[in-house]
Amino acid sequence: MRAVYFFSLFLITTLVVVDGKFKSLFCTCYDPDFGEFPLCRIKAINRYRNSIGITFLQKQRTEGGTVRLELFNRANGWRPFLYNISANICDVLDKNNNIIMAIGLAYLRPYLGPSAGCPFKANDTFKCVDLEFEFDHFRTRFPIETGEYALKLSFYYRKTLKLSINGSAEYSNYREH
Repeated sequence: MRAVYFFSLFLITTLVVVDGKFKSLFCTCYDPDFGEFPLCRIKAINRYRNSIGITFLQKQRTEGGTVRLELFNRANGWRPFLYNISANICDVLDKNNNIIMAIGLAYLRPYLGPSAGCPFKANDTFKCVDLEFEFDHFRTRFPIETGEYALKLSFYYRKTLKLSINGSAEYSNYREH
């Protein structure tokens, strides 16, 4: 009886495999004098995994700004999903007073270079390289179902949209062999 129990437990744990990978990534800088994206790509690791790399070169000194985070779920088109929040970027980096932004920043910190702070200097380079999305880690904090999700990060300086990063990822809790 014990052998049947362990065998069925083994089958359950091996059949339910969480799979997630990036599907698209677009980086747009609307003001070429503000900065540029030398790198914005998805890199394949193997058939089931990939990572993203983003590098942004800041060309002007800035004294803060606003970041806007929007999440979308694909269901007969892209629909807003859970969060659409804006925050002062200096408050997010220095004080972590916005819980959703703080969770996102804590997840990204290992992939970012040296920590940035306000004010941002001219010719600073911000890198996020080899970011692999761990959906299991993400699911512990956010209620997501199987499907395709998108994230839009928009950065505003003096109430003008300067750059945006749009990406999507697909999540499934099974893998077909």
